[in-house]
Amino acid sequence: MNNLFTRSKILTLSLVSAFFLGMLPFNFAPAARAQTNNNLAVRGRLSQYSTWTAPYLTRSSRGKAVRDVQAVLKWLGFYNGAIDGIYGPKTARAVIAFQDSQRLVSDGRVGPLTWQALISSVPPVRNRF
Repeated sequence: MNNLFTRSKILTLSLVSAFFLGMLPFNFAPAARAQTNNNLAVRGRLSQYSTWTAPYLTRSSRGKAVRDVQAVLKWLGFYNGAIDGIYGPKTARAVIAFQDSQRLVSDGRVGPLTWQALISSVPPVRNRF
């Protein structure tokens, strides 16, 4: 009988503990993010490019322009990989998905029309004052 009493108390305590633990606000996001990817940061990344002077990006391109495109596509929800500056298969798929959404030719390359669509897809930053 003592064994049954102990089991029922342990079960009750476990259920109550699980209930209260389920109510706690857990956040599994990293404590400090290495990159801020908000509207201001994304607009800042694109401010240095114009439609006709931006670099032409294809698979195997590397560098800052690729990182900027990856950040914008991530902010828009088309890219979920690392912002590493390497134009690989994930970046190409994200560019194709973005081009499809903008009704552009889906070739996976970032040329003048894709740059124009990227630049115009990020809303301007409004001054709070």
